[in-house]
Amino acid sequence: MLPTRLALAAVLALGTVSAQAADPTASLDRSFVEYTGNGPIGNNNLASNDFYWMFESSGMYDGQAVNSWFLIWEPVRARVSGSVTFDAPILYMFDDQAEMIATAGFGKPGVTYDYSHPNMGLDVVDKTATSFAGPTLTLAWNGSDPGDHVRILTAVPEPQTYALMLAGLGLTAWYARRRRAS
Repeated sequence: MLPTRLALAAVLALGTVSAQAADPTASLDRSFVEYTGNGPIGNNNLASNDFYWMFESSGMYDGQAVNSWFLIWEPVRARVSGSVTFDAPILYMFDDQAEMIATAGFGKPGVTYDYSHPNMGLDVVDKTATSFAGPTLTLAWNGSDPGDHVRILTAVPEPQTYALMLAGLGLTAWYARRRRAS
């Protein structure tokens, strides 16, 4: 009876876990700052030498649960290079105006986005200097008009995965205790 109660408690507790991941970390030659404003962003409206990140939302994309992140580089003629690491694998990177508009539903509520510039996203040189593997995005971007912006979608572990894992650990502990007692 105890394992069943433990599994049920784990499922109920984990069913309330937020899909929002931990904040990303960076190894950049610039400050890495969470964007907490309300915009507009996307057309050199910030004009700062800080590299900004923002958690946008969680949702479904291509049948998979994802977290959406927006990275913003809108300097006054400067370069940034290094890497940004998320706590889950990067599944998709959207880096041009059409992709930004197509994925605008992931935008953060209350933030205004300016997708009007035809060069929104990354220019050709910056696209070739950008790659990702696992949870890490590697980049070398040059400041340009309208700045550099990407939307990153990372994987979201389903709460059921954690519930099953905890239930399995609980059953294993229960079995080991029972075995020692006999």
